[in-house]
Amino acid sequence: MALLQLTVRVLRSPASLLDGDGVPLAKLAPGLLALVVLAGGLFGLVIGSYRGGIQHVFAAIKLPGVLLLPLLVALPAVRALYLAAGMPLGYDRLALAALIGVARASLLAAAMGPALWLMYSVHLDYHVAVMCLCGALVLAGATGLITIGQLLPGGGRLRAVTHLAALGVAGVVFAQGGWLLRPFLVRPRAEVTFVRPIEADVFSSVGAAWRSSRGDYRGWEAQSVPMWAPEAEPAEGSR
Repeated sequence: MALLQLTVRVLRSPASLLDGDGVPLAKLAPGLLALVVLAGGLFGLVIGSYRGGIQHVFAAIKLPGVLLLPLLVALPAVRALYLAAGMPLGYDRLALAALIGVARASLLAAAMGPALWLMYSVHLDYHVAVMCLCGALVLAGATGLITIGQLLPGGGRLRAVTHLAALGVAGVVFAQGGWLLRPFLVRPRAEVTFVRPIEADVFSSVGAAWRSSRGDYRGWEAQSVPMWAPEAEPAEGSR
């Protein structure tokens, strides 16, 4: 199946890829992975434009990994939840549904890229830029997770609870995986690195960024020289 045709199917009728054609996972997986890499990489380029330079490349490499990480980590737990609820679910169907959902999320993220690039081009405050990025990822990720839920089998006991639990597991893995692979934007005065040391977690850090975007900088005390601080005046005797 051509990549453009696959893109249209993922966006317009994802269920037809799973049930309508009966195409095995081995034939669809390369095209779906290519969509994730291309669309996720494009979105990463946009995010990297906030700092520029080598960060374009770093963010473009890491974004597809953020989108694919839940497939590697969360699928066994998700399958166990469905089996416990009395819904038989094979790994092939689960993996294909997950790939379709991730590909749809990647394409949506890429579609939001131009709007995000325009906002970053006006030199947004770092914390506001972080919240814009989080909003875009939440919207794309939620769309992908809902798509996956719609493609999984129904019936069984506690179907709604199982769907919510599975989406919650995948969502937490998605969010924390992105946190582990940070930075994506990079603070204006920070050193550009591929990844940062592990510290805190995504939820506490997003909360701190939300407060900072509103002028409350509690939670960022670890920064020795905050980006909003004025330049220090030279000592009297050193002038």
